[in-house]
Amino acid sequence: MSCLSKLGAVLAFTLLAGAASASTSCVVPPNANELATAIAQGLNANRVANNLRPLNYNPKLGQAAMTQACDMTVRNFFGHDGSDGSNVQNRARRAGYRDCLIAENLAWGYPRPEQIINGWMNSPGHRHNMLLPRVSEFGVAIAQGAQGPYWVLVLARGC
Repeated sequence: MSCLSKLGAVLAFTLLAGAASASTSCVVPPNANELATAIAQGLNANRVANNLRPLNYNPKLGQAAMTQACDMTVRNFFGHDGSDGSNVQNRARRAGYRDCLIAENLAWGYPRPEQIINGWMNSPGHRHNMLLPRVSEFGVAIAQGAQGPYWVLVLARGC
């Protein structure tokens, strides 16, 4: 199995498991695996283009990302704070990830991964997160809302 195939299989499992655990009314797009893989490829292509090492996918970070994507979709809001008051660090730790550094990028409504990557790279804060030299892992999630998809990218370095 190729590295991308393995990533795709892990992403698909994490996306579906995360959606099931986050809420029964959270909808993962049928092509979520393809979309998440494109986000991962875009993220790592931009890191390599900026002389940084690519990041590895971590399913615990994927679960933390899915929790926020589903929360925003089901409760119809957009923001870094969860409806329970949690932040990205709280969600990652609940998923079993022990972080020393963590960041989160969000996007809403854009249908294509390349739009998300381009938008994040053209936004100083989002670009900063994607190009943090000390992060080593990421998780990504997509949940389908009534007004379009919610995208969450979590970047971190474990302790």
